[in-house]
Amino acid sequence: MNALRIEGLGIRHDGRAMLRDVCLEVAEGESLCLIGASGGGKSLIAAAVAGLLPGCMEATGWIDLGPHRLRAADQRGLRALWHSRTCLLPQEPAQALAPLLPALSQLRLTPPWLDRAGALGWLARLGLDARAAARLPFQLSGGMAQRLLAALVLRGRAPLLLADEPTKGLDPARRAELLALFATLRAEGRALLLITHDLAVPQALGGRIAVLEEGRIAECGPAESVLAAPRSAFARACVAADPRLWPARAPAAGGEEVARAEALAIGRGGRALAGPLDFSLHAGRMTALLGPSGIGKTTLGDTLLALAPPAAGRLCWLGRPLDTRLRQSLRTRFQKLHQDPTRVFPRQRPLGESLADLARLRPGTAPALPPLLERLGISPALLRRPPEAVSGGEAQRVALARLLALRPALLVADEPCSRLDPPTRRAALHLLRGLADAEGLGVLLITHDAAAARALADATLSLGPPGGGMAGQG
Repeated sequence: MNALRIEGLGIRHDGRAMLRDVCLEVAEGESLCLIGASGGGKSLIAAAVAGLLPGCMEATGWIDLGPHRLRAADQRGLRALWHSRTCLLPQEPAQALAPLLPALSQLRLTPPWLDRAGALGWLARLGLDARAAARLPFQLSGGMAQRLLAALVLRGRAPLLLADEPTKGLDPARRAELLALFATLRAEGRALLLITHDLAVPQALGGRIAVLEEGRIAECGPAESVLAAPRSAFARACVAADPRLWPARAPAAGGEEVARAEALAIGRGGRALAGPLDFSLHAGRMTALLGPSGIGKTTLGDTLLALAPPAAGRLCWLGRPLDTRLRQSLRTRFQKLHQDPTRVFPRQRPLGESLADLARLRPGTAPALPPLLERLGISPALLRRPPEAVSGGEAQRVALARLLALRPALLVADEPCSRLDPPTRRAALHLLRGLADAEGLGVLLITHDAAAARALADATLSLGPPGGGMAGQG
């Protein structure tokens, strides 16, 4: 029996067709991975099934959930089937988790009810220990928040699981654990519709792949067959964008030192994360920072940018010890590309207005913006939308353009491509690499993608626990 059948789904926004005649089926005990370009409408399909389409969008077609057949326009009726027929693992943990409840409390309040020991056991299955269980969502790393959200959703008993970018922000070990749990759910007879940019997901789970291209399903078939011989242009571009296929490059010599850490220790909330650390970053060089989820990579990046205080040790910017005066004078030259782009733009304001603010406050950025927008595939129509009306990948591209227009000396890019499709990810990373080469930009790339790090970075740093220091290469 089909847990989900989508027939002739169409979605329009402001008179423009975003999806046209989408037809998909997912049987009980089956997984279907949906891939497509960032902003191409994949998340809209999940939103339509869950009854979460924005009111400004019009839906046509039919959605069958087991024995229930509803018009896609009946979003209220589809919402009424939460828990009984569907559960949703959304893309952005920050927008789905209760901000004032510790992780353990959030899990214990989710039916079916658990006692404390049972809730701690569930969190442990996803690699969250008792210390993580006591933290609020904002105190968790991006990968830890993603795992907490997965724990909340996966305990449900609905026949259909909708998961939007479920492996985003997870290191390879945690990704493997989550995919093993998905495989278990499928073996129990549950159906999985997984929206992903991570081709490791269908490679590990098998099942089927559907490719969304220009608002339509361009091809659908067994994962192994589609990945081995893709027929659609987008699927071929995804396979070609595998960083394991990128040519090797000689490390750049680099220029002046832009940042240096001396016996640096980092921590959050009074808890030591890593250190002592000694390393330097240079103009014209890309350094990749690797390490498991929750080890402190984001905290290290924030400490280098003076967004978080060091627990011990010393920092230098451009060869000078970092103090309040130096931080104020060089603030705009040390920038961060955030892991969650939805937090960096004002809500309900068109993205173009945020770029216009930048051009007005710093007139020198205006000439750089149009070519950056073009290179990142950002259309004028996209800039007319507010952040909540674009995908995470689209918001990330606009955020990247805004930062690069400032011509920083150091850019800390924190998992900058976790929301981008493979071809766009390759373009964005090669853009960062090209700017390092041509403009002398120093880049610290925080990533779980070891293959991309090997192909593009001039040096790699691997973060370990307190007292273990840091392993470096290059």
